[in-house]
Amino acid sequence: MQEGILRFFSRISTPGLDALAEGITMLGEQYLFIAVITLVFWNISKKAGLLLAFSYLTSALVNVGVKVLVRAPRPFEILADIEGKRVHTATGYSFPSGHTQGAAGFLTAAALLLRRFWFSCFAFMLMLLIALSRVYLGVHWPLDVIAGLLLGVLSAWGTFRLLEPMLNDPPRLQSILLRGISLIVTLTLALFVLEKTGSLDPVKIRDFYKLSGTAAGAMAGCILEMRLINFKTEASAIRKTLRYLLGLAVALLLLAGLKTILPDDNCFAFLRYLAVSLWLIFLFPWAGVKAGLFYSALLEKDP
Repeated sequence: MQEGILRFFSRISTPGLDALAEGITMLGEQYLFIAVITLVFWNISKKAGLLLAFSYLTSALVNVGVKVLVRAPRPFEILADIEGKRVHTATGYSFPSGHTQGAAGFLTAAALLLRRFWFSCFAFMLMLLIALSRVYLGVHWPLDVIAGLLLGVLSAWGTFRLLEPMLNDPPRLQSILLRGISLIVTLTLALFVLEKTGSLDPVKIRDFYKLSGTAAGAMAGCILEMRLINFKTEASAIRKTLRYLLGLAVALLLLAGLKTILPDDNCFAFLRYLAVSLWLIFLFPWAGVKAGLFYSALLEKDP
């Protein structure tokens, strides 16, 4: 049945539908979520930004963890008559769908934050469209996207409900985040050992290193920000605009620059993404306080 669905989409594909599907699938990619999360975190509500960030990251980590355990091949890898499209975003294992699960996780958290019926309906429809686009493009089986939807919604809902009350209890939240860092580092080291013994394909598991580095950096950055800065989002429209553009520009330069100078290795991919997320959550607000872009009660600097 799954093969029949994939072949149906292959038969009806046209350049126009291909472009539409690729446009929809791009809405499930990490850079859009990061752009929204940083906008909320720096300029609207730190608590909302953290809930979005950690709900998305938990969903994404569950996804790459299951991928490593199941190690399912993608449709275009085993079906000769299925041509995968946008395959540069499909380098890891197939089950479950990362785009679908990431979108489901982020949109679930956003719906829980906004508590608006119209947005919940919009979020659900967008999840379905992203899931459908992944099957149409031949990079996922139907079961991959169904599992991604379910795991994304459940993991984000659980993370949101767990963390929401802790945001008003910083010591408790920091304790949970420290445990999370320990768990992520332990799992990453275990994966590194398995990779070096030849048990795992380094290319197929690279997304795990990227996401574990991102999550570890975000957790460490959150702890440092709460203890050393505790910045406020309030500022003039000009300052908020400068924050957003400057912070993201440096993050992109870091991501590209470190990729150029560091070896092409999974461990360095972990460190690269850790550095970028640490910049977004802690280092940029700290530098922003010094530059007058942020106000910090702890550092007693008001722009």
